[in-house]
Parts: sequence; C-alpha cells; structure tokens
Amino acid sequence: MNNIKNIAKHMRYFLLFVFMAWSSFLYASENKTDTVSIHINNQVYELTVSVDSAKVECGKKPAAYVKLTKDGSAAGESAFPMSGNCPIEEDIGIEVSGKEFIIRIPYCDGFLFRIGYARFGYSEKYDDFVLTEYREENIDRLNTEQESKSVGYSILSKKPIVFSMFSPETIKRIIRQNLIREHEIIQACTTQYPIFGYSSKENKLMWIEIPAEFVIQNNSPQRIYVFNPSYYGYAYEAGYRLKENPTKGWSLVLFYRIEKDSIGSYLRNSESIFPKESNRYIINSRIFVYKNPEFQKLFGDTVASMFQRHKESHWQVTPSALSTNQRKFLRQLISGDSLRVRLYSDSLDRHHSVNIPLDVGKRLPTF
Repeated sequence: MNNIKNIAKHMRYFLLFVFMAWSSFLYASENKTDTVSIHINNQVYELTVSVDSAKVECGKKPAAYVKLTKDGSAAGESAFPMSGNCPIEEDIGIEVSGKEFIIRIPYCDGFLFRIGYARFGYSEKYDDFVLTEYREENIDRLNTEQESKSVGYSILSKKPIVFSMFSPETIKRIIRQNLIREHEIIQACTTQYPIFGYSSKENKLMWIEIPAEFVIQNNSPQRIYVFNPSYYGYAYEAGYRLKENPTKGWSLVLFYRIEKDSIGSYLRNSESIFPKESNRYIINSRIFVYKNPEFQKLFGDTVASMFQRHKESHWQVTPSALSTNQRKFLRQLISGDSLRVRLYSDSLDRHHSVNIPLDVGKRLPTF
C-alpha cells in the first residue's frame, strides 16, 4: 500500500514538472490568454489572464496581466512581472466557483516553488470582488519527493482589498504583516559595562565593545529560528581598515544566549524558540576607533592612566572613570547603530530579516 502511495506521489510531481516544462515551451514565443465569466445581478463579469512571454532581450519584460471587466467595461487590472528564469511563473491561471474566482500565481523563491491562490468573492456592499483568502503551496525544488506544504495567511487590512487594489505588492504586504505577527523583538537594558581594547604596539585604543541585549518572543503556534546576526556601525573591520575616512557599515557579529543572568557560549548555528516562549540574547560588537583622531585626543589621558594600572590589553570601563564629555562622545559614536537578525518561521515556511534600531540609553544606561 505504501509503495502505491509513493508511486502516486512521484507521478504527481513528475506530471507537475512535465506540465510546467510544456507550458514554458508552448508559450515561449506567443501569448497565453484565459478568460472566465461570472453572472451576478444580471451583469456579466469577465476575468482575463494574458501572459506576455516576450523576452527581455527584445526590449520588453515578460509579464502576466489579469483584467476584470463588467459588462464590457474595465473594472480593474493588475500586472505580475516575470523573471523569465522560473519554469512555473507562466502557469498563472484563473478558475470560477459560484460567485468567486481564484487567481493562481506561481513563482520561484530560492529553493522553493511557491504557488499562491488568491480568492475573491463578490460583495453586495461594495458591488465589487473582495479578497477573502490568500494561501500558498510550497514545493521543494531540490527534493520533489517531499510533501508540499500549504500555508494560509491572514488578511490584515482595515479596508477590504478589492480587485482593483490587488497587485504583487498587496501579496508582499500580506506576507510581511503575517511575519511581523509571528514574533516580538525588544531591546533590554544591559548591566554590562563597555570594554576598551588597547594595543601596546600601536600605543592607542583600537576598539570598544559596547554590549546590546534583546529579547525575542515567539508569538506563533510553531517554532521560530534565529540566526546570522549582523551589526550596523563602525564595526566592519576590513572596511574600517581600508578606508581613509571610515563610514558605518554592516558586519557579522557573534551573539550569546543569556540564561538566568549568566552569559553562555556564542551560538554557532540557528537557535530555536518554542511557541509562546522567549529567549534573551546579548551581542558584544567591536566599535573601531583607532582612525578617529577626535576620539584619540579626547581619551588620550584616560588611556595612559589605564595603561599604567593594567597589564592586560582589555579594560572594563565604568562611568565614573570617564568625564562628561567622554561619556557624551561614546553615546554619539553609537547613535544610529542597529542590529539585524534572520528569522525562520516554521508555520509560514519563510525566512526573513528584521532590523532593530538600537537604543543608546539601553546600551549605556548609566553613562
């Protein structure tokens, strides 16, 4: 019995890819047009999908156009651009079910084939077709034997999304709003002091580690994963070293899990957060200062004094050890810095990046 199911599953994917290959071949040099009709209140609505397969090198980008007419008059149109590199994107289609129609919108996303289904139902109140459902079927391009995953998205909109408002940007907004609801990221106030890094060879302060703590709360019904943190500031060592006048940029940074106020080892791979739970993390980004003449001048006497008292090259610095101007300079130095983390949502089967502007007051609460 299991063998029969496996054969049926393999045949289903085989036929899917044969169909996609045939579609790409069939419409490689001509337009594809499909039309469906819906009769409502003695009026005829026609929905037409036309695929323009013109090649980019001919000066025209390929696109699919979805048009709605009401008794022959235009009632809305959307254009779905195509890359020309995805074997299923031309398989856009429509179907009717009672007073509803469904637009099938396939596209490639990394290693996945995503097939979106946008369902529109007729609304007597608005005398228009309103988006009532959006879901996607995700198929692994590299492992077609794996079961496809169906993901439904909540339509979060204060006003109904009528067909004339529908576009690829609408889909992106719906997905983005659903992703945002999956988690909450809050910067926490740190109790850790900055650390100064001194080089006796250069006879100057090279960098400062200024910690930032944050909490990630998982609001979704399934696990989320956090990985690949990066920091925006004077922390990109190669760029800082090579540029005569360094500017802020993005740099990968290590992050650590905090358990009961104890900092563990840094996380090598992705970190999972279980449903309705939260994890606390800390980063110690190195802010490079050795090319900053204003900093070296302002902190010169302080560095000389610390060098006499400490044999090691890393010094923890408390607010009382610095002047008002020095504390003010540190705050200005990291003002505008931010953190970016990558998240993966199990329930939505998506990776996405989250930017977190860092609050200076929570990084230097007593400075």
